Amino acid sequence: MPLEKAMISSFDQLSLQESEPVSAKKVAGAGTSTGAAAAAVKIVPSRHSVTNTSHSGDASFKSKPQDTLLELVNTPDRGMAVFTRRKIKAGTTVVAERPLILLDKDKEADWAAIEHEFAALSRTDQKTYLRLWDAQKSRMSRVVSIYYSNCHNCDAFIKARTSQPAGQNGEGQGEGDGRVNNKGGGSAIGAFCSRLNHSCVPNVQFSYDQASNEMRFRAIRDIPKGKEVCTNYDRGVFEVKAHRQQKQLIHYGFVCSCDACQPPTEFWAKSDDRRRAMYEAFRTVQACEKRFGGGGSRSSGGGGSSDGSSGGSRSSNGRTMKEKESVERRAVVNQALTALAKLEALLLKEGLVGLPLANTYRSLAKWAERKGDGDGDGGVAAATQWKRKELEVCLVIFGEQARRTREIEDTLKRAD
Repeated sequence: MPLEKAMISSFDQLSLQESEPVSAKKVAGAGTSTGAAAAAVKIVPSRHSVTNTSHSGDASFKSKPQDTLLELVNTPDRGMAVFTRRKIKAGTTVVAERPLILLDKDKEADWAAIEHEFAALSRTDQKTYLRLWDAQKSRMSRVVSIYYSNCHNCDAFIKARTSQPAGQNGEGQGEGDGRVNNKGGGSAIGAFCSRLNHSCVPNVQFSYDQASNEMRFRAIRDIPKGKEVCTNYDRGVFEVKAHRQQKQLIHYGFVCSCDACQPPTEFWAKSDDRRRAMYEAFRTVQACEKRFGGGGSRSSGGGGSSDGSSGGSRSSNGRTMKEKESVERRAVVNQALTALAKLEALLLKEGLVGLPLANTYRSLAKWAERKGDGDGDGGVAAATQWKRKELEVCLVIFGEQARRTREIEDTLKRAD
């Protein structure tokens, strides 16, 4: 079961500047380890996706994908775990449930707000909530501790809301002034979602659909029958095993036993090498972003030469400073594109084909557009190709109705 997702994204996160925002609050807790498979002690019916009457409107039970695709198993070494009942294809929604509690960003640190939301639940939902994992956070009530032990970060999926403009509430009496009254973001806790264990090579991707108020997990690759369904609690996908396990012990109380952590083959024994190379590529892109934003290696903040002359003056080799800067910026762009291409290949090889891969394609599109049309395969054409790659991944991990998917499609339509 998830042991501690207190304000931490439950999906693997590529922390490029253009990546989705994610909260980083961490609270130490204890728990159990995860593994590729375990002997089942007891099969538990998976009808734990109880809706929350305070958020769902209709509290009647509706059939959910987890009811037919998944089963809860009480394992001997790590508590409750989720396994597939049959083979599942990539892009399949395997979990969809309305949260028991959904908090706006500004309420996440408010313990009283969590207690208030819990009190608003039906008695059945309260019992379901209290059966979830409790990492027993110090100085917290049980209700608050359970929330911080299991909540999923929704920052990337919840838009800011504005109050209604005056005179437009349908009755001629406006109650708002059009100003932002919610900055977006937040977190949620779900009954079934809380049962998913961690893997450093996850096979599902988390998302939250604001329109339907549903927490969702989609298969990011084909999942065989009888395989455990795992998400990634940690945003640091580029870290080596020793660093990951150190954090797991401190913040979660377990040591992961996935293929990347306990290599069963020579291929997985090289996982740390691949992740080191990912980190190097990632840092290269970060450095390029700073250099590009700072105008390369200009010697003066105003763009002029060091002697105070204008940026259009000739240098000793006959080129203007502007021409020199243009050459430097092209070099930075090419370096970033090379690093991102390397990162793409490493992510695919490691099997990290969820959000980190989508964000890498988004970065490739941005840098290709920066390259401009007049240099080989750069420019708008290449940017469009990378944007289509991003769309392909988002269709799998988020679905065609997801906000990010629709935004990419709109961008591509404008480019046509």
